[in-house]
Amino acid sequence: MAKNRLVVKLLIILVLIVSLAGCKDDGKRRKALAEAAQARAEIVKLKAETVQLKSEISYLNEKLVTANLAKDKIQIQLAQLIEDSNATTTDVEDVQQENDKLKTLLAEQIKKTGELEKQVATLKAVINMLQARIEQQKAAEQPKPTEPNQIDK
Repeated sequence: MAKNRLVVKLLIILVLIVSLAGCKDDGKRRKALAEAAQARAEIVKLKAETVQLKSEISYLNEKLVTANLAKDKIQIQLAQLIEDSNATTTDVEDVQQENDKLKTLLAEQIKKTGELEKQVATLKAVINMLQARIEQQKAAEQPKPTEPNQIDK
């Protein structure tokens, strides 16, 4: 855009210079020279604007590079976070499976413990019954105080 305006201004200056060569009137010549000087000033101004715009473009390109580097870094971090999240999810699933296995084992152990407690209670009852029989037999085998012992005779 700025280059197009520069070219147009140069063409105007050339036309003015060519018209000056054939111009015999001092007023027209002065006017043409003034317009040429104004066109030159505009060219200088456009060159300064072009330099400023190039500087701004360079600055913005640097900012763009910095922004792209930051974006790339963030994308790497995001990918790492996703990978960590997936690993954590897998770990959680593994822990859940292990937890389920342990719950099953615990339920089995509780059932076996209940069965063993029943067996222990049954054995205690049998032992108590046997002890009672032993006591009865001991009592039956002991000589009665009213009967004389054969040793005493």
